[in-house]
Amino acid sequence: MPRAQVSGEVEVLRFFEEAPLEKAEMLFNIVKDKMRSRMGANREANGAQKRKAHHVVPDPEPKNTETGTV
Repeated sequence: MPRAQVSGEVEVLRFFEEAPLEKAEMLFNIVKDKMRSRMGANREANGAQKRKAHHVVPDPEPKNTETGTV
């Protein structure tokens, strides 16, 4: 059964698919700048938090670099 109402996210996606390219690009750039400023403000607010370090799994059998064999 189809939905009677369309979500806001779907309307936004349709706009970017169907609007004239110049208009969609202009709005995209505005949204992009606003999201970058939001992300920057969010990083500043959470400045004390550091990125999680990646765990590196050592190679069980190191290769001989001279011959390329194990």
